Amino acid sequence: MNRRIVLIAIALLLTILMGCETYTARSAKESIQAPTPVAEGELVTKYSLVEAEEKAKAEAEEAARLAEQERQAEAEERQRYEAMQESIASLQTEKNTLEKKLQESEDALAEEKNNTQSLKESLEERNLLLDNKDLTLSQEAEEYQTTITALQGEIEALHKEIEENEQDYEMLSYQANELENLLVEQQNINNELQTIMHEAQLEHVSEIKSLKAAQEQRLLELQNTIDSLETDTALLTAQLEEKTQTLEERLRLEQQRIDEAKRIEEERLEKQRKKAEEQRKAEEAESARLAALEAEYQQIPPLERLTLPRMYTTDETTILSADNDPLNVLMLPLDDIRWSDPNMKNLVATSISDIKAPVIMVTGHMQNVIDLVRQLRRNAVLVEGGAIITSFNVVSATKHGIRVQFSNTKTIRLSIANLPEYKVLDAFTSGNDWKTMQKQVTGERTKILKEILAEGTTNEPTIIGASLFEPSYQDWSTFSPVPYRQIDYIWPLSNFLEESSFYDVYRATHFSADTDSGNTFVTENLKERIDYIYSRKVLPLQSSMLTIGGESIPDANNIARYGISATLLIP
Repeated sequence: MNRRIVLIAIALLLTILMGCETYTARSAKESIQAPTPVAEGELVTKYSLVEAEEKAKAEAEEAARLAEQERQAEAEERQRYEAMQESIASLQTEKNTLEKKLQESEDALAEEKNNTQSLKESLEERNLLLDNKDLTLSQEAEEYQTTITALQGEIEALHKEIEENEQDYEMLSYQANELENLLVEQQNINNELQTIMHEAQLEHVSEIKSLKAAQEQRLLELQNTIDSLETDTALLTAQLEEKTQTLEERLRLEQQRIDEAKRIEEERLEKQRKKAEEQRKAEEAESARLAALEAEYQQIPPLERLTLPRMYTTDETTILSADNDPLNVLMLPLDDIRWSDPNMKNLVATSISDIKAPVIMVTGHMQNVIDLVRQLRRNAVLVEGGAIITSFNVVSATKHGIRVQFSNTKTIRLSIANLPEYKVLDAFTSGNDWKTMQKQVTGERTKILKEILAEGTTNEPTIIGASLFEPSYQDWSTFSPVPYRQIDYIWPLSNFLEESSFYDVYRATHFSADTDSGNTFVTENLKERIDYIYSRKVLPLQSSMLTIGGESIPDANNIARYGISATLLIP
């Protein structure tokens, strides 16, 4: 129909052009013709011809105007149809997004149920350990009681031996009394001999001379007897003294042994008392420590009830640096799957125990992050994707980061960006179309980075701990010594952050990716930097790779993770 209208309009225009031909003196004669017979009553004049031409022209213009209106209507109809198609496509995309979020919510709910079950099992295991400890203490108490009973038996044996020694002493005392009686009798004999000698002298004065020899002999015999008795007396006295001294020595030694046994027993009892007191104090300290830990633990609810940001405070004293002091920062990317080994938090904490860093940024599975925060017992703030452990005073907190008081005149912004994404890396290692997949996921990931940057301002010092799960475009070029990197590919997230005026701290403080790779994600087929420290309005001074305990040992999926240690200067 449109083509028919256009043909009619063209025919009319040609007719008008032919009718408007200019008359000249040369062509006037040739153009004069006899008037064509017309219907009766119709007069053909020059004016009527001009009027007919104008009428035909007007009709042609009207037809052209109508054709133009119809074309505009069709264009508007086509635009409405295209807009409707775009709206339908947008609604379909939104429907897919909602279905994806619903699936993620269901997966998160299932994961939280698993985490709750794991926590319940951990509590049951802890109760079992406490029961075992009570049983061990009961056994030790029984052993102490058995030892005390044995010592009481030894003390009774000592008392019995003392009684026997006392009986021996009484026997020796009886023998000493017998010897004293013999001495008395000997003295009586001597007295009687003297009496006899005196009486003999009185009665036998007259017989002195005749009996002198016999008397002298008798006296000699008596003197010998006396000497013999004196010798025997001295010998008995010596024996008595010796036995007395031996008994006293035995009694003294026995008393010393008893005193030593008492001293040893007192020392043992004192040590036992001190040990019991120390054990009591240790148990009280352990109870106080457990109570303090429990109070600290209660600051963080179970994951299903956790809201962010969440403050975690301990007895750590906050610090304040000088304006020109350098700032040490650690970036610790933990496993995105919950730890199955409960000792993993101890290994990670021990690996950084000798590093004095007032700022530690942690990413990974939130339960792993919570376990490490509790193990370190330092002030921290849980945010989306991880935690920021800091000795500085926290001025304010948002969903993705905090602002801390660095010095009396300076504050700094600390943020976490944790964007787990394995599909692109898996597609790359398996040889699939990873670039198309990268483009599909980049929009949403860039949107999250924009939200994180929007929480701060462009003129404040800012440090971001980022686990982007994609390499840096600076590490990939045709000159790379790594064969699979020898393509010029602009990885979008690192490019976005650098276009937002952020420094890649590790790359800014090392010569090149060829000599200082700095890989934080290592598998059998892939070695890349996917974890970063970015800074804006902050000057990077130096940085190095960091081994983070068991995380740097390949796991069941043959994946090893490494952290970053950096020193920066706040201008």
